[in-house]
Amino acid sequence: MKRIIAFVGMMVCVLTVSAQDAVSTIRKHYTETQQMVAQYAEWEKEGDWTMPCPMYYEVNIKQNLPGTGYHKEWIRLYFYEKENYEGQPGEPMLFRNIHFVTAKYNYAAREFYDEYLFDEKGNLEFIFARNADVDDFKGGEYRFYFQKGKLIKAIVSVRNPATEKYEQKY
Repeated sequence: MKRIIAFVGMMVCVLTVSAQDAVSTIRKHYTETQQMVAQYAEWEKEGDWTMPCPMYYEVNIKQNLPGTGYHKEWIRLYFYEKENYEGQPGEPMLFRNIHFVTAKYNYAAREFYDEYLFDEKGNLEFIFARNADVDDFKGGEYRFYFQKGKLIKAIVSVRNPATEKYEQKY
């Protein structure tokens, strides 16, 4: 019986370490992606078109919705840049692998923000979401980490109204 308990305990430790390694790898990929997005923004701000052209689609939606009023969405889809990409002639860029997606939107007076990070095969790795509706409208942040299509870690943080900072709750 002791061997079974020891074996189960060892397996739990191995799985936990594996998930921590995956989360570290995802965090590194996320940081590199944020640096890429910042570099794209810098190139555009400076108008320096001698640098590689940023590869993204941008969608802006503005509409008046019944019950919530003026609604706007700003979505950016970034793609992996592939050298010698041999797609079909005339194939839209959208069918290339998505790398990173940002979405900023509102409903009524509440603002929302989401980010989605994908690996080079198009698998979801990470979701970040800032939501105004968490914990009696104090606001909150969610972080979801995925490996091989499965959720391996979730973090929920709630905004402290006194300090305006987010504190991990779950």
